[in-house]
Amino acid sequence: MEQHYAFIKNNRVENTFVFASQDEELADRIAQEQGYNDAVWVGTNVPARWSTYNGTTFTPPTNEYLISIGIINPEVTE
Repeated sequence: MEQHYAFIKNNRVENTFVFASQDEELADRIAQEQGYNDAVWVGTNVPARWSTYNGTTFTPPTNEYLISIGIINPEVTE
């Protein structure tokens, strides 16, 4: 089973990466080098990208939230 770190920037999940095992030193170094605020060990419970993080809990993004941060363009129709 894959194990993951969630990389946080501005209190939201910007990316997740697979790690062979929990390695705080390596994850912190990657976070610093790549401009993330934090790296959070999530194991197999990978949060959705753009989820918000309050230091304890990940909250999945809503469409309204994704529109507000510019991920979804409400003017684009299929």
